[in-house]
Amino acid sequence: MSPALQNPLKLGADIVMHSVTKYIGGHSDVLGGALILNDEKLYDKLFFNIKTLGTAMNPFEAWLALRGAKTLKVRLEQCSKNALAIAKFLEKHPKVTKVLFPGLPSHPQYKNA
Repeated sequence: MSPALQNPLKLGADIVMHSVTKYIGGHSDVLGGALILNDEKLYDKLFFNIKTLGTAMNPFEAWLALRGAKTLKVRLEQCSKNALAIAKFLEKHPKVTKVLFPGLPSHPQYKNA
């Protein structure tokens, strides 16, 4: 799930990895990832590795990621609305016997979602 819709660190995760290449970038023109941590000591250790191994993003890739991040929230809100509309449509369709979508009240984990 995108960081615009869920924060796994608040749910107890120690490390969260996001693909900048997919939703965050938004334009299919950036290659990257992000590690998000709650532990300062682990952060310092990993940051040292990034600096010494040279695996940090170059400035242009970072700019591309930032450009996509600016529209992430609105893109995901629209994706969520569209997905719910499709799920509701399919749930009422006579040829569809079952729809599993966490945004529908009929889903067993609806309250958790």
